[in-house]
Amino acid sequence: MSMRQRRRPRWLGWRTAAALVSVLVLSPSAARAQEVLSLAQLHADAIAHDARSRTPALLREASALRDRVIATDRFAQPQLNAQATHQSDVTELPIRIPGSSIPTPPYSRYQLTLDLEQPLYDAGAVKARRAVERGRLSEAESDVAQQLFRLRFDVNVAVFTALLQQEQLDALDATRTLLDQRMLEAAARVREGAALARDTSVIRAELLRLDEARANVVSRHRAALRTLASLTGRTFDSAVRLRVPDMPVSEAARAPVAASVSLMSKANELARTRPEFARFDATRARLELEGRAAAVDARPRVSAFVQAGVGQPGLNQLRPDADAFYLAGIRANWRPFARGDANRRAEQTRLQQRMTDLEERAFVEALERATIAEREEISTLEDARARDRAVITAREQIEQIARLEFEEGTTTAAAWISTQSDLLAARIAARRHLVELSYARVRLLTTLGLPLP
Repeated sequence: MSMRQRRRPRWLGWRTAAALVSVLVLSPSAARAQEVLSLAQLHADAIAHDARSRTPALLREASALRDRVIATDRFAQPQLNAQATHQSDVTELPIRIPGSSIPTPPYSRYQLTLDLEQPLYDAGAVKARRAVERGRLSEAESDVAQQLFRLRFDVNVAVFTALLQQEQLDALDATRTLLDQRMLEAAARVREGAALARDTSVIRAELLRLDEARANVVSRHRAALRTLASLTGRTFDSAVRLRVPDMPVSEAARAPVAASVSLMSKANELARTRPEFARFDATRARLELEGRAAAVDARPRVSAFVQAGVGQPGLNQLRPDADAFYLAGIRANWRPFARGDANRRAEQTRLQQRMTDLEERAFVEALERATIAEREEISTLEDARARDRAVITAREQIEQIARLEFEEGTTTAAAWISTQSDLLAARIAARRHLVELSYARVRLLTTLGLPLP
């Protein structure tokens, strides 16, 4: 979760998502064609559509190649060596034998060898390096999962933005239908002389205002669906219908983050489903493996070796002609002062682990700060939903009275339209609060990484 993207305008605040919210998507082109999509499915589509979804497979392939290279260190690797040298002095015998000459070794030497070295005991170096490679792969995969997790934020912003615009369209269309009916009634009354022509003008002006408002809402709705289509790779018709999900929030989700996520004991794994926690664990595991590999470097090693070649001279220094030779034996290798280097690397690993722990603790604290506003907004919207029902009931009563007065000719169309506008605003506010409440609950649960009930 990126804490830098904390707040946008009220509606498009957090870009968070949920995993298993049911959203009903209906194809308007065929009444019988219905497709039920969940946010989990849309998340999966977005991840599959994102180019980074192919990164884990490439990471595993590259890691497998590196692992194969490391594994070859268990076996003897042939090595071809060649050298030509000239030396300033050679060994000479300080004696003279009458009637014979003792050859002097040549000053110039040429040698071509094939060397083989088979590790007999490597102190677990290959095993440790392969374990480190697996740890690095796990950490890299966790990084990718963390990046892909953020796609849920974008998907849900698009979904809930489309839901909000859809609810506003429903309210506007219902009001438009009612105004069309009132327009016919007002026109009939004008023709009968029971009303003034300005009454129809007032209603016509209100219809034009509604058309303008509807055009703006349709534009935002279409943009949200196009964004969703771009994210998921799916095609959404502009008249697609989305259902507001009913998303209850448990008491555990309303509790402070520090109470549900423990850094010292990980007994509550339910609260550690965010991919960031998997990345922290993978980093600690990788550092632990690197520390073990560093300790291995200070241990002695034993290997068998064979060297075969041809040289001038060969092993017989007094023979001037080129000669073939071979060497075979066992070699032990130990660096006694490498223990200090291993200890320093182990201490460096411990410091990095402490930094990872601090980073994880800071992440938990950031989650706590991030969810304070979400919990408060849920409580506020739950209270607003109860008030919305009371406000709509009162506005409906006022509108009914104004409509009866208008029909009886005791009030003007402008006065009745004003009450109708107030009722429309109340209905739009109630529907907006419904969507915002669902979205706030989804943001809270997903921010915590909790599965939805």
